[in-house]
Amino acid sequence: MEKLTSKLQNWVTEYLNGSDDFIIEIESKSPFKKYKIVIDGIKPVSISRCSELSKFLSKKIDEDTEINSSAGFTLEVSSPGADMPLKLLNQFYKHIGRKIEIVTKEKIKYCGELKSIENNNIFIERKVSKNETATEKIEFNNIEKALVIITFK
Repeated sequence: MEKLTSKLQNWVTEYLNGSDDFIIEIESKSPFKKYKIVIDGIKPVSISRCSELSKFLSKKIDEDTEINSSAGFTLEVSSPGADMPLKLLNQFYKHIGRKIEIVTKEKIKYCGELKSIENNNIFIERKVSKNETATEKIEFNNIEKALVIITFK
């Protein structure tokens, strides 16, 4: 399974090369022979983009003589859902201006508006009182979990 995961990584990288899209994760679930590939981009990734990548990977798998595609496994290609944590620094850029929640490795929780990203630092503005805000600087490498807060207007 590791060999196929490595090949999938290379093929997805090949497919995404030259685009603004990038790999979030390639996850293999061994007892189920399931491979889940999650991609994202500077702009939202469309369903058709995921479908095209899935077809590209299916063709590569069929052409590869080292992979026994008749052994049966499932391949799932998707973009991150609204409730999926932000894992890569690149994911934060398209959420500037939105409300996010960040938990640091020290278990400190910040909630506020994502203002900017500079030199691997995330800046969020949070309310400290009714009329006062504070800007917090959080080093990306110190983030344990980051979620975009979905709001309905």
